[in-house]
Amino acid sequence: MSANKGNAGEHLVMAELLAQGFDAYWADRGNTAFDTACFWNESGRATRLRVKTTSNSAPCWTAKKSGLFLEVQAHNDFVVICDIKEGVRGASVYIVPTRVVEEHLVRNHAEYCTLPGRNEKASIRVLRFWGEHRADNPSYGYQDKFAEYREAWNLLK
Repeated sequence: MSANKGNAGEHLVMAELLAQGFDAYWADRGNTAFDTACFWNESGRATRLRVKTTSNSAPCWTAKKSGLFLEVQAHNDFVVICDIKEGVRGASVYIVPTRVVEEHLVRNHAEYCTLPGRNEKASIRVLRFWGEHRADNPSYGYQDKFAEYREAWNLLK
């Protein structure tokens, strides 16, 4: 994924937040924990967002010694997955609690590693937003598994 495509996803999220009436802010460019933050005036809720952009319906994360996500908060911490395969105007956006994304990535990797011939040291973790769930690879079918989170901007209010 190029930096330009990643930036496109971040700008898409920022534009949607502002259009919906959120106060939205970029994180410092060097921030490794999250990309944007938003504030909903009516509830006083402040939320951190980690934007993950994909152009092939399969966002990937690299497992690090420090974990998949840094500084995860128990509440008000979300991953916004932007699938721009159909372009920015045709993007599919999922707003998912970070803990939920992390649980799925960890569980899928553990299941995948139990299968014969799989490399448990592989550092890449993926959620595929196409295809049906497969017994030999549970990372498929997230367009259905995360359907409740599609365009779920209300979770940030």
